[in-house]
Order: sequence, then structure tokens, then C-alpha cells
Amino acid sequence: MREFKRKDRLEDQIKREVAQILTRTIKNPKLGFVTVTDVELSSDLKYARVFYSTLGSTIDKAESARVLERTRGVVQAELGKRLRVRQTPIITYKIDKSLEYGERIDSLLDQIKQEPKSEDESEDDQ
Repeated sequence: MREFKRKDRLEDQIKREVAQILTRTIKNPKLGFVTVTDVELSSDLKYARVFYSTLGSTIDKAESARVLERTRGVVQAELGKRLRVRQTPIITYKIDKSLEYGERIDSLLDQIKQEPKSEDESEDDQ
């Protein structure tokens, strides 16, 4: 059985707290629908990479990224109040493209299923 390290617990807590801060504290309508998907801490716990996904057009996604960068100081200050650590990690935001990648794979698989079989394949089946 795997024991959770302090780093793992802190990553989970930062993920929950940042998501809560973005939904309840940041009151910017341009932020859009942002979901915090993951957090990666550096080994010395000084830097936190917050991965997020957002819905909407390319313009909406770009605007959400700008709002996140502008409010980074507020989020980090609020995070410092909520965490019980000596030094609050410095936050950087990264867009999580895994959802888009998964959707792309699903659409390609659907296309493969819908393609008619060629004559060579149908002869092999008989």
C-alpha cells in the first residue's frame, strides 16, 4: 500500500483551495468556466504548477488565461492564508490539454468505426 507523502497531500489541498478561490473569491465575469485539473509541486515545495481547463471559444480561453494571470497575486495571497506551510508556493498556470487530446482521440476512433470496409477486408472475413 502506497503511503501519501507530504507533497501529495499539499498538491491535493492546493488544487481544492485554488478551485474554491477562483469560484468564490474572484468575481470577474471574463474568467469563464475554469476547472482546476491538477497541481504539480516542485520537490522543494516552492513552486506550484496549476493545470486548468476551460470551455468556450479560443477567444474565451485566451481571456480566461489573461484573467488568471492578472489575479495570480490575489489567489496566491489567499492561498497563503489558507495553507499551513512556512512558505506559500509560487503559482504558475498551465492549460491542461489532455481533455482536448482525449476528445480528438475519440473522434478519430469514431471515424474509423464509421469507415466502410474495403473489398480486401471483406474477402478476408469470408
